[in-house]
Amino acid sequence: MHDGVFFEDNGIPVATVISSEFTGAARAQAEALGAHGYQTVVVAHPIQPLTREEVRALADKAFEEIVRRITA
Repeated sequence: MHDGVFFEDNGIPVATVISSEFTGAARAQAEALGAHGYQTVVVAHPIQPLTREEVRALADKAFEEIVRRITA
C-alpha cells in the first residue's frame, strides 16, 4: 500500500493487487496514509496453495482492470 499510494501521489499510475483476505487491512493502511478511497485490484484468496496455472488464471481475470488503472 505504501508504494502504491506514494507513486499515485507522485503522478505515477498504479494498480495495487491484493487478495480478498486483505481488503480491510489495505483500506486501513490507505486511510492512515491519507489516501481515502484508494482503489485496489482484488483477486480471490488464498493464492499461496495455487498452481502456476491457477495463478495465471487469476492474473488473466484481473488483467483488464490492471491495464485500465495504469492507463487511465
